[in-house]
Amino acid sequence: MSKGGSDTMHITFWGTRGSISTPGSSTEKYGGNTSCISLQHADTTIILDAGTGIRNLGIDLFNQLKQNNIPLKLHLFLSHTHWDHIQGLPFFVPAYLKGVQLAIYGSPKKEAFLESILQRQMDVNYFPVEMNALAADISINEISEEKLNIGGLTIDWQEQVYHPGGCVRYRFTVGNKKAVYATDVELDKMFDQRNKTSKSKSLQKEYLKFIHSADLLIADGQYTTEEYPTKIGYGHTSIPLIIETAYQQKVKQLAIFHHEPQHSDSMLDKLCSQFTQKYASKDPPMTVFWAREGMTIPV
Repeated sequence: MSKGGSDTMHITFWGTRGSISTPGSSTEKYGGNTSCISLQHADTTIILDAGTGIRNLGIDLFNQLKQNNIPLKLHLFLSHTHWDHIQGLPFFVPAYLKGVQLAIYGSPKKEAFLESILQRQMDVNYFPVEMNALAADISINEISEEKLNIGGLTIDWQEQVYHPGGCVRYRFTVGNKKAVYATDVELDKMFDQRNKTSKSKSLQKEYLKFIHSADLLIADGQYTTEEYPTKIGYGHTSIPLIIETAYQQKVKQLAIFHHEPQHSDSMLDKLCSQFTQKYASKDPPMTVFWAREGMTIPV
């Protein structure tokens, strides 16, 4: 499963949509599945969130298992437990296979409720198969260490309070390469000058330091400037703000992620053309792109 140089991470998007899955002809290009990303470094497989996109990732991993007959050791990091980030887990084929190791990580602020939240999703009233039917060796871990080391990866994390119910952002470092996953955070509220407090200034500083000089930042950009005023408090960021913030923090590549369900392929194309060339022509340039299902980015 290794894919290249010792310091190379390969990030693949399996689900890029926010809030609810949106299958149909108008979302074929960027995809209609909800949040799921895989990160591959050498023989280490990291999964970020378990929205509906994890189903196709599971099929791909199952096919690799049949072909290579190498035991699967998987690490699933949940940003939070809203439906669009966990609802694909009951359809994740490797979770039903004996011999597969699946470690699930989430916020310690769930106070021992992380496991029960995942179990309740598979209650017989909501789903025909209960969680105890999953045959894989599954461990559910509330993160306690400031940093984790898995394979050759160092993983930092921070709580994001500007999202209803909370959320976690993750940074993956190998050698001098950094990839950051920071979805579901309302930066417009964090950086709102009208409500400036010592706490908000501290949270701003933490966020900016966390994403600074990332080789790839995968970030929530759900709303246009025009849409945001009617979505205040929903926990998502306006597109121009995340792009300019990333640029000021010297991010090299920015993936706009967690697309609004109402945004069609044609609208996302227009948004992409509006910002991509603008930031590519700056000095220094920054690569901005809209994440698409099936896209793989080497970092």
